[in-house]
Amino acid sequence: MAPPSGSGLSLPLEQALIERMKELHCLHQIERIISTSQGTIDEMLAEIVTTIPAAWLHPANAIARIRHGDRRYQTGELERCQSVQSSEIRVNDRVYGSVDVGYTDRFDDASEGPFLAEERLLLDTIATRLGSLVARELAEAGWIDTLREQELLYRQLVTVLGGMAEMRDPYTAGHQKRVANLAVAIGAELGLSPEELEGLRLAASVHDIGKIMVPAEILCKPTRLTCLEYDLIREHAEAGFQILKDVAFPWPIARIVHEHHERMDGSGYPNGLTGDQLLPESLIVAVADVVESMCAHRPYRAGLGTEAALREIEKNRGLLYDPAVVDACLRVFRERGYRCAGPDA
Repeated sequence: MAPPSGSGLSLPLEQALIERMKELHCLHQIERIISTSQGTIDEMLAEIVTTIPAAWLHPANAIARIRHGDRRYQTGELERCQSVQSSEIRVNDRVYGSVDVGYTDRFDDASEGPFLAEERLLLDTIATRLGSLVARELAEAGWIDTLREQELLYRQLVTVLGGMAEMRDPYTAGHQKRVANLAVAIGAELGLSPEELEGLRLAASVHDIGKIMVPAEILCKPTRLTCLEYDLIREHAEAGFQILKDVAFPWPIARIVHEHHERMDGSGYPNGLTGDQLLPESLIVAVADVVESMCAHRPYRAGLGTEAALREIEKNRGLLYDPAVVDACLRVFRERGYRCAGPDA
C-alpha cells in the first residue's frame, strides 16, 4: 500500500513504529528535564539538546543545536551538516532563538530534504515547548504576564501536538477539531464555565495524540484490523497520557486524554474505570468522540450518519455513556440544530 500523502519515506511497519517510539521518548525526556530540573535554563537547554539527535531517523549522523539569544547549546558543529531543518522559539510572536537539527551526510529525499514529515512536527513541538520555558524565564524576570503568556504557549503546544496526530492519519484529518467543537457545544449545554470549556476544547483537540506511535499503515488500513493491530491502536490513550502528563497545563488535559475511551460500566480502556472515577470532561469527550467517529468516513467504511450515532448513545445511555452528557448531546443536535460531517450532513 502506498504511503499517505505527506508521510515522507515509506518505512517498513516495524521501523515506522520504532521511529514513533523514538519521538515519544524524546518528548518524555524533555518533559522530565523541564519538570524535575532544579538548575538554570542554561543547564536545562544544555541537557535537552543532547536528547534530540536520537529521535531522528539517522541519529549517528544527526547534530542538534538550540539557540537562545546569543547562547548556543549543541551536540556538534552544525556548519558541517549537509542538510538542516530549523524551528523558531517564539514568545508573544517575538523570536528568542531556534532549534536546529542537521545531518552530516546526504540521505535519500523524504518530505523535507532528508527529513521525515513527522520530524518537522516533532521539531516544531520541541520549539513550542522551549518557548514556554523561555516565557517562564522572562516572567520570573518580570518582563511578561506569567499566566497569560503560559496559557497562550500551552495553546500553541496543543495546536502543534494535534497536528502531529492528524498527520499520522489523513483519513481522519480534522477529527480532533470536530470532536473539540462538539465537546464544547455539549459542555456549554451542561453549563460549564468559560475556563472549563477552554480546557475541554484543548483536551479534545489532542485526544488522539497517542496515535503518533501507531504506524500509518495501520491507521490507514482500508480493511478491518486484526486483533493485534486493534490492540496496538488501543495503546494510544496511554501513550497520549505519557506525552502530556508532565506538562503543567492549568487544565487536566493529560487525564482527559487518558480517560476518553473509558466507559461508565468499566468496559472501556486503558484502565477499566467506572463513571464515578472519571472527570466530567472525560465523559463529554467520550460521547463527542463516538458521535463524530460514527458520522465520519473511515478507510474501511462509509460514515454511518448522525442519526445512527445518536441512536448509539441513546441505546447505551447510563450503560456506556453518562446520562446527562447523552441528554445534552441529543439536545445540541435535535433542538439546537448542531450538525457534524458525514453522509447526511
